[in-house]
Amino acid sequence: MHRLSSKTRMRGLFRDVHIEDLERIVSRLQDVLEEKREAVSAEKEKLQEKKNSIDAIRKLMEERGVSLEDFGQTLPGEKKKRNIKRFLFEYQDSDGSVHQWEGSLTGRAPKIFQDYLQRSGKERSDCIIESR
Repeated sequence: MHRLSSKTRMRGLFRDVHIEDLERIVSRLQDVLEEKREAVSAEKEKLQEKKNSIDAIRKLMEERGVSLEDFGQTLPGEKKKRNIKRFLFEYQDSDGSVHQWEGSLTGRAPKIFQDYLQRSGKERSDCIIESR
């Protein structure tokens, strides 16, 4: 591509090539160009047909009062909200100090809280004091 992007470089590249060979190369390049144009045109048509289908479906959905939310889907560009319930956990260690931590029933917990759960044999759900 680098050599073919400049007329001066192309002259150097084809300096020793006979004119008939150069004409054959140009003819093949024109064929490739035409194929590429047809492929791009076909792709544009396909995208336009798809857009028309989407518009027709949206119009039909609006007429019937149906939305993507009714299918449990989000609209394009919207992020799906994660439904993670958060809790306030509390425990009292052996020296009487109270420790609180906010988080979910899954995922990482503070090391001190993990150690307490292992020592006591309790589950996280046993330490819940408030749901948020």
